[in-house]
Amino acid sequence: MPFVRRFADRVEKYQTKYPTEAAVITAKITAVKPIMDLRYEAASSPIVNVVSIVRNIVESAGVPSGQHALYYSFGQILAKLMFSHTGATLNKEISGLKQMWVTAYKADAAILDKIITAVLGAVPPY
Repeated sequence: MPFVRRFADRVEKYQTKYPTEAAVITAKITAVKPIMDLRYEAASSPIVNVVSIVRNIVESAGVPSGQHALYYSFGQILAKLMFSHTGATLNKEISGLKQMWVTAYKADAAILDKIITAVLGAVPPY
């Protein structure tokens, strides 16, 4: 029969695993903060850049503000694909992503092409 952990068991493990002195925990977090900040900035800056690129394209194309999120999400997923794929696989993924946005969400294909060109550098062949 499996052992069911009670709340008291969990509290006991937590108190043993983590010291109860706030100064110790604060010192550990403070020591790691510069590394944490650098990693956060490195991880979030590509996404922020993509959103600002998409914002400029969408606003210059005259897209209503209620539809901006559609194109922001496309740009963010495009950036995610660029982090994980390259070459022919990336081209196929982008082609599928564009077709999904055009057919399912009724996005403008010309604007999507502008976003792909601005973020990736070129529109992959379809």
